[in-house]
Amino acid sequence: HLPKLFTMASSSVPSPIKLEPPGERGFVEEGDAKEMVSLWTQQLLDHQKIVGDGAILCDRIRLSDKSYTAEAARVIASFLKEPFEGTSAPLVRGIVEADLSDIIAGRMTEEGLQVLQTVCDAFADSELVDVNLSDNAIGEQGIGACKTALDKKSLERLALCNNGLSQETMAQVADILTNDEDGTGCIASNMTKIHFYNNMSGEGGAKEFARILERCTKLEDIRFSSTRAGKAGSDIVASAFDASLSEGHNPNLVKLDFCDNNFANKASHEALFRALGTTKSLNYLDLRDCDLEDDGIKKVCHALFESDSALEHLDLSGNGVEKQGAKHIADYIRDCGGKLKVLRLEDNEMTSKGVEYIAAAFHGSEDGHMIEEIQVNTCMVGAIGARALIDAFGPGGKDLPNLKSIFLNGNSFAEDVMGELEAAFDDRLGEMDDNDSDGDADDDLSEDEDDDEDEAPIPDAEVDDLADAMGKSLVV
Repeated sequence: HLPKLFTMASSSVPSPIKLEPPGERGFVEEGDAKEMVSLWTQQLLDHQKIVGDGAILCDRIRLSDKSYTAEAARVIASFLKEPFEGTSAPLVRGIVEADLSDIIAGRMTEEGLQVLQTVCDAFADSELVDVNLSDNAIGEQGIGACKTALDKKSLERLALCNNGLSQETMAQVADILTNDEDGTGCIASNMTKIHFYNNMSGEGGAKEFARILERCTKLEDIRFSSTRAGKAGSDIVASAFDASLSEGHNPNLVKLDFCDNNFANKASHEALFRALGTTKSLNYLDLRDCDLEDDGIKKVCHALFESDSALEHLDLSGNGVEKQGAKHIADYIRDCGGKLKVLRLEDNEMTSKGVEYIAAAFHGSEDGHMIEEIQVNTCMVGAIGARALIDAFGPGGKDLPNLKSIFLNGNSFAEDVMGELEAAFDDRLGEMDDNDSDGDADDDLSEDEDDDEDEAPIPDAEVDDLADAMGKSLVV
């Protein structure tokens, strides 16, 4: 029984099929690869009968979640490079998407490099648009082994996540993507998606990412997170991001993930404020674990309001957000027109007072909020905050009709409050195994706190001071 490897398009002519390895995650040896090729051959022949001669039979391939021996890689590469039965062209000429993630797990370095080179070299004649090389242990030699798949002027989307990339390796990637020796434009200038996540490239890697970003003009999806950039590296990234958007580049940015950078410095706050304020198409923003604190949160929320983008996903978790920061988030919720679907604020210090602000923002909206998920795990919330959220939800959820899940674990609710939460939210309420049943989170809240304390307005950026502060960060 062959797995179904393609779906029919709505038109009368089926789309090209996607080749995928059958079965669960595992090791693939030479014999397994031959069986895989036999299966693919039959699928392709069946598809050829439908679409006729001359049509592109396959435009996507996924080899991920398997670990290939060098011999197995050669079998697959030969199959892709040789003319397919009854045709004069090899399959790779029609392939535009290659998911090559996690294909060398458990292999010794020498064999892993052989596998990467053999597989990537198979795409020498492809006009690849989308390449995913994530979850492969790539050192400097690894980038060299993958160069054939990376060095494509046709490339638009690239993912290099969880590769253990060092500063030196990032420099090699940047060299490939920014090279314009022939004067026809570099690869980076045509890219719409670039993902670097969970690498070890540090401050130097941030400089190389900034070098890539400087040449990008069409990005719609940016991910640069958990790369150990530190404060200095994060300032560099924020500066490069600001410079890119201020020059009118990447105007159609939809998704931005800067999670786990350190934007604690004022220079980063100002750069993010300016850059985010220019985004008109952004609908996904992840700034989790970025050390923004209340001042940075204020800048971000004001920028999002100024941009008037239809943001659907906002993650500001782990930023040391206190009551005043929560107030700025609430102001944004109130003014965003009910477009937000996912709000993640866990691991902050908002207390029940901060959650009250946020709940009131939802409760007071006349726009019919689209919110589907709220996360406020571990935010020092007690009964006051819990009841504010219940009130915002309304009887039977009538005031937040689209809410699918709410997460409140790691806070402090007594048994009676837990009962109220369970009755109100039912199966929407996430696990509460880390709840502190003492219910004392609100004990230190002062009833006469000045909730309406005045704040200084956001000043215009002092150009000279900012230039001095960011002088070492600016990309030239």
